[in-house]
Amino acid sequence: MTATPTGAATRDELGTLLLDLLAAPSPNPPGDVRDVAGVVAAYCDRTGLPYRLDRQAAHRRNLVVDVLGTAGKDGRHLVWNGHLDTFPASGPPSRPRRAGDRVHGRGAVDMKGGVAAFLVAARRLRESAGDLPGRLSLVLVCDEETFGPMGARGLLRRRPDLLGDALVSTEPSSLGLVRVAERGYLWLMVHVPGRSMHAAYPSAGEGAILRAAAFARRLADLVAEINRGLVHPPPTLRDEAMDRLLGEGAARIVREVSLNVGTVRGGLAVNMRPADCRISIDLRVPETVDQQDLLGRVEELAREAGARVEVLGRGPANATDEDAGIVTAVTEAVTRRTGQRPVPSTGIGCTDARLWRYAGVPACVIGPDPATMGADDEHVRLAELEALVDILCDSARQYLSGES
Repeated sequence: MTATPTGAATRDELGTLLLDLLAAPSPNPPGDVRDVAGVVAAYCDRTGLPYRLDRQAAHRRNLVVDVLGTAGKDGRHLVWNGHLDTFPASGPPSRPRRAGDRVHGRGAVDMKGGVAAFLVAARRLRESAGDLPGRLSLVLVCDEETFGPMGARGLLRRRPDLLGDALVSTEPSSLGLVRVAERGYLWLMVHVPGRSMHAAYPSAGEGAILRAAAFARRLADLVAEINRGLVHPPPTLRDEAMDRLLGEGAARIVREVSLNVGTVRGGLAVNMRPADCRISIDLRVPETVDQQDLLGRVEELAREAGARVEVLGRGPANATDEDAGIVTAVTEAVTRRTGQRPVPSTGIGCTDARLWRYAGVPACVIGPDPATMGADDEHVRLAELEALVDILCDSARQYLSGES
């Protein structure tokens, strides 16, 4: 019998683990990660990875895997971070399945594929690291998709030692980009009042939903005005790489304010004017735009519409020096594995990496192709995850040995 090639064995391990992770749905909201955390715990038990469960509530929990070393050990402390929750599905969730080199299912890209790569890399390093100095921790959290308080935010408040000296995340990025920066975010709920009465009567006036729609249109005009006033430098090789790997216009998007109206809630019946309407707003804000000034302008628009703005969450733009040791280690590991040097870039979305950067810890993101992230047919390539496992192991060895 012919032995299974190492690459094929790794892809099979990744495929099996990822299908198990996908078969444990964890949409957020509501954010119940008990089943998927159980899959992670079972893998750790099978492979001898020591872990601790951090329970935040009945259905929210985090896991900390002590891959190498212990608290207080001399040397560098590298932290790997991923999240267990996913976007909610837009329709009935599709059955997780493997088709050749691809694994399909909600969260395959964001980010259960990255979680599977972390776990397989942790198993491999623990079996082969020998006397590698330093410490390596894998932190898998809940509550990331909604930037809630029970995931990485709460865990780091209780366990500041898990800030470590550097962080790597496997959020989607493509292997051609190392994400070293992110725009800030401003999440708002706008409360628009109206007058409830029978819709057919002329004295009913304009309903709250129509008023909310008019507000959203004025807000879109404000964002367009701000973006027209921004000065963009000439395109660079980094810009060309981002447009090629993430889609035309990606390099421009990360330098501008982006707007999304995520939810609209209001009304009781088709024949009644709604008494109120609430719309949730997602603004992503580059470092060149003052976030507080932007909030003030949104609040001014709301006052003109007779509405009220509630801040759901916010965070500033953040960045890691491209010459940081962990960025160098990841960049060189990708180059060795793929033959192509990845480009440092700003991420289009936000990740938990921002929390480490806020604390002054260098952090970077390297992960699978984001092309189908959040799509109805979300899928990831196992060959890409296999390469990611090699990159994680290689970069960890380089960083912990002090070579970067």
